[in-house]
Amino acid sequence: MKNPSRAIGAAAVTALIPVLSLFSSAIVALVWLRMGPAQGAKVLLAAAIPGVYYWLSASSPDVLLAVIGAAVLAEILRNNQGWGRALLVGTLAAALVAITVKWLDDDLQTQIIGVLLDQVDLVERYDLNTFDQQQLAITLGWLFNGVITAVQLLMLIASLLLARWWQSVLYNPGGFQFEFHAIRLPLWSSVCLPLVLILVASGQTWLLSAVPVLLVPHLIAGIALVHGVFAIKKYNSFWLGLLYVLLFLAQPYMSLLLVLIALADSLIDIRHRLAPPPSTPPSLKKDDDDGEA
Repeated sequence: MKNPSRAIGAAAVTALIPVLSLFSSAIVALVWLRMGPAQGAKVLLAAAIPGVYYWLSASSPDVLLAVIGAAVLAEILRNNQGWGRALLVGTLAAALVAITVKWLDDDLQTQIIGVLLDQVDLVERYDLNTFDQQQLAITLGWLFNGVITAVQLLMLIASLLLARWWQSVLYNPGGFQFEFHAIRLPLWSSVCLPLVLILVASGQTWLLSAVPVLLVPHLIAGIALVHGVFAIKKYNSFWLGLLYVLLFLAQPYMSLLLVLIALADSLIDIRHRLAPPPSTPPSLKKDDDDGEA
């Protein structure tokens, strides 16, 4: 942050190494949050060069999309539009990518689906004919596309959280904790996920790619809600550690539970209901002779 050329170099180098691309997006977001679009655009341009290289050479636009997405979401936070809007903008963009961009080539996708079908023995168990197998393969392909996009969205949000935490440590100690505990999605967003599930169940299976993506903001909001409730109730941090252990060991079930909690929070504002009532100042007692002549 003291030297713009160091930020540019760090963003470019970390973007070149796929496993470090999260830090490249975080550096772009940090500079954008603190110094604005003028300086942030320079760092974004440096980080985008490796992203363009991977896109052209390996048909992998994920690095480029990550650094651009980090800049866009950082601009939303910089304008004080809140984490809820940043999460939803990122989710809507990622859902569009999941529906329109195919991450796996046909041969690789066919191999993965074939191995999966052999492992669970679906063809023999349910006596699937050729047409049913083709439809199942198409459905699984959409689901895989959505899962891959959801993972990339999680990485993007993680980079933004990291950048905001860096900014808080450097310039506003304690500010990140307050922001993270207050993350809550608006009421209208709680309708989108059930609506898409209804459309998928009614035969619009092409929307299946969007389902894993739509789970991501609710998962983040659910984790933030648990942190906020623990802070309000002053629970031991051991239980937070246990939450992450369970999230790792029982991932599908815990993720679903956190998503459901986030949906409920959008409706009833759990933090507001659990927060202690504001303390009232003691009433002033009037003297017995107050008001007498």
